[in-house]
Amino acid sequence: MLEKANDQDIEGLSAYTIRNLDSKIATGSDISQYKLMYVKDAPIDNRQEHLDLLCFPTLFPTGQYGEHHPRQSYPAQTLSFSEYIKSRLLNKDSRFRRNHSYCLHYYGLKINKALKTGIYNLLKTSRGNVGQTVAEILEKINVLDEEFEGNLSTMLAPIRGTNQYWFRVKGEVKAMIAEYGSPTLFLTLSCAEYDSADIAQYLRKDFFNIVILQRGVLGKVEQYYVKKEYQMRGAPHYHILLWIENAPVVGIDHPEEVCSFIQDRITCHIPDNQYEIVFALMM
Repeated sequence: MLEKANDQDIEGLSAYTIRNLDSKIATGSDISQYKLMYVKDAPIDNRQEHLDLLCFPTLFPTGQYGEHHPRQSYPAQTLSFSEYIKSRLLNKDSRFRRNHSYCLHYYGLKINKALKTGIYNLLKTSRGNVGQTVAEILEKINVLDEEFEGNLSTMLAPIRGTNQYWFRVKGEVKAMIAEYGSPTLFLTLSCAEYDSADIAQYLRKDFFNIVILQRGVLGKVEQYYVKKEYQMRGAPHYHILLWIENAPVVGIDHPEEVCSFIQDRITCHIPDNQYEIVFALMM
């Protein structure tokens, strides 16, 4: 049976499990201030179906239309986990993407799903660790068992940001270099996030696909590899390796050809009629 809370019941509670930095009730040392608060209540089973409705009542005030809400759709149009998250975060209603706890909740679920995928792939391909004790597994870690380390790499590879994930990405780049040779150009694209009109224009024109790939301002692109990063302020930028068709190679072709190729595509000159745009957006 639910009872209405009074002021004494909610005194000192915050919307976050970790104390807010702006909280005025925190006193004492740093260790005593910034620690998990003890909540006297039965924990919620994180495997139950409507967990999002229970955890975020302000986002779902009617208790409906969560991730597992029954929806009328054709079998081929059933929303996947990733598609549901995208539909929430990119929705016209911005309350979902503006709720940090909601975003972190689903980010944690995404990591758990990726970890389960890695465990499933490991168990499907290797049976050597089945039935072993914790002590035996720890011993393999301490002695740097190569086979066991390879199994861990397989398990953690689907999780973005782990060393195993970047090891796989590095392997993909090395494979492209082995197949196509050294990349011709290293390109970085950043957006001027304070000029929304220009951003909208470039997004509509699909800058990279049209200007770089189709028009060939840097030459005909045979292959490319893209890495997306987010800066501290939240703005995305891209690091790109480009393989240009018939581009001269340093150490193989004449230096004059290499210099001519670079001078035709890279410049520090600011055109007179466009200097204001360049100074505003690139300097």
